[in-house]
Amino acid sequence: MAAVDRTGGAPGSSARPAQALRPALAAVGGSVMVGFMPLLVIRLYNDGIDATSMLVWRYGLALAPLFAASALAGHDVRAAWRSGAWRIAAVGATLGAGQTLCFWESLHTLDSSIAILLFYTYPALTLVLDRLVFERPIRRRAAACVAVIMIGAGLITLPGLSGGLDARGLMWILPAPVIYALYLAANSVLMRRHPPLIGAIYLYLGLALSFGGASLYFGLDLPAAPGTWLLVLVIALGPGALTVTLFSYSVPRLGPASYAIIANTELVTVVAIGISVLGERLTAARMAGGALIACGILAHGVFGRQPSSRA
Repeated sequence: MAAVDRTGGAPGSSARPAQALRPALAAVGGSVMVGFMPLLVIRLYNDGIDATSMLVWRYGLALAPLFAASALAGHDVRAAWRSGAWRIAAVGATLGAGQTLCFWESLHTLDSSIAILLFYTYPALTLVLDRLVFERPIRRRAAACVAVIMIGAGLITLPGLSGGLDARGLMWILPAPVIYALYLAANSVLMRRHPPLIGAIYLYLGLALSFGGASLYFGLDLPAAPGTWLLVLVIALGPGALTVTLFSYSVPRLGPASYAIIANTELVTVVAIGISVLGERLTAARMAGGALIACGILAHGVFGRQPSSRA
């Protein structure tokens, strides 16, 4: 059985397109599932489950299928800890929890359109970090793709603005894209040393510990109805366990900058759900914005690949 090559593909050039396509499709699949989160979370909020409790259930329950899948795959979770996987948990408990907390807290006082637009500046920040941390040049095509995507995000979100710029909300949201860019950069290095399931387990273990600790102070909401439990399980299994496994597979293979560009599929999914399920208006600006984001992602996939090389 051939070993996985994380540095640019197998010796035969014909294998490279397939090896590049698989992590890209994994990133798209995970981003689409995360795009369903706002719809599911709104329903949980209506059922009396707050953000901290939702995240505790999401990360905690997702660990069960992740541990089961890891055992079936023959992975040694304890040996992974000794070989450094604890660092992934540390990233989850700090950077992962930090960017999640900043985004959710900003929505209490900041218009969601502003929060989303500011958060989705992180693809540009990953290019800067790629240059500073990995000493890779910022390619013009990648920068152009990010610019197109950000223009698309602006067209999608800016027409929906309904409030002003709340200072407290801005204080929460402004660090979020910076923290998330660091989170991607750290995971792209740490996760390449472990199988995706191991990376997923330790990342969610760190997140579960952070938000579990927070729930000791804020309290933990228990789902009161079978339908609420079903929503919690859907979040834990889909945008939870499956998504984090796809994330752990794709990020170390794509790198933080490429993943950040492809992950904008999430924003397109959010808009599509808003129009098809929530009855939001399909405006020309939203159509143009979605088209620009899709073009930026596709252009990066077609033109943005770097030659195979060893770091």
